Amino acid sequence: MEEQEILSTLSAHVARSQAGAPGQQGISPSVAPDVIDELSAAVWNSSHAVGQLNPRNPGLLNQVIQVFKKVLRRSLTWYTRPLHVFHGHVAQAIEQHGRAINSIQTAINSIQTQLFQLDNYIHASNYNPNVIALNEALETARLATQEQQSPYVRLFEGLSPVVDLGCGRGEFLELLKDAGIKSYGVDSDPVACEAARHRQVTIVEDDLFHYLRQLPERSLGGIFTARVVEYLPTHAQPEFIALCSSKLKPGGRIVVETINPDSDSPFGRNWRLDPSHLHPIYPEILRSILESSGFKDSQIYILAPQVIAPIGVDNDCSYSGNGRRGEIAAIPSLTGAAAYAAIGTRA
Repeated sequence: MEEQEILSTLSAHVARSQAGAPGQQGISPSVAPDVIDELSAAVWNSSHAVGQLNPRNPGLLNQVIQVFKKVLRRSLTWYTRPLHVFHGHVAQAIEQHGRAINSIQTAINSIQTQLFQLDNYIHASNYNPNVIALNEALETARLATQEQQSPYVRLFEGLSPVVDLGCGRGEFLELLKDAGIKSYGVDSDPVACEAARHRQVTIVEDDLFHYLRQLPERSLGGIFTARVVEYLPTHAQPEFIALCSSKLKPGGRIVVETINPDSDSPFGRNWRLDPSHLHPIYPEILRSILESSGFKDSQIYILAPQVIAPIGVDNDCSYSGNGRRGEIAAIPSLTGAAAYAAIGTRA
């Protein structure tokens, strides 16, 4: 059997398979065993035909010719034997490839079936009231977080690149992107990273300490990190700030937002109920860590429902009373704020 015949047989079978039976679209049929057997048998027959004498009519002349051919065949065994071996290997290869193709197609069929089931599940979930309510709650939380963090955006104007350490679902990265500030995020939670990627922001999935250690010195324009330091052990908090300091360019800015342990709001009690909050850090201490890590002009900003305000660590400041959302305004004390931020500039 010639090579073109083998290829034609396979091509014809593939064409028939692709046509498929009604209702079977999208499922890849396996190569039929009889097709493989047919091709293998044809190759074996071709192998046996090598060196065979064609029959001739009776007669002395024909007998002489046959004797001559037998002598010639025997003298050419050095040539015909490798042909037998070659055809045998081709037949075995066809059988092995047939089994491999069937195995791969079986796996593909299984995956296609699972994808079909998953698609049906997603389609059904889109109309599930519980899923709709969850999506609405997540979207509300996203918008609330962005409203809360929006005043920080202008602190990074003119700085590049800005990294959000512990970026979560990428809410602040969206704000930076909308402002035209080059930025990306780092987080170790794969679920949060995947959610952030759906928002078309750049994410690195890695441990924060591991990522910072491998960054070149003085390579960042700004660092934003929210609700991260309170999850760190006490000894790791200064180490984290020092690592951030070593990676910032001169004039680079850091914003460290964290929960306010002095808050008298309901949230202030909640941080004590969360066992993952290892060590909430007081503003005086965080500001001191910034200054000892090479940051100048450090300030404490408190986060209220609609404003953030710079204050001294002794809370001695006056309240302007005309602060608008997204602007800096003075608020008398930390006790009403659920969170605060320490801000510093790299010397």
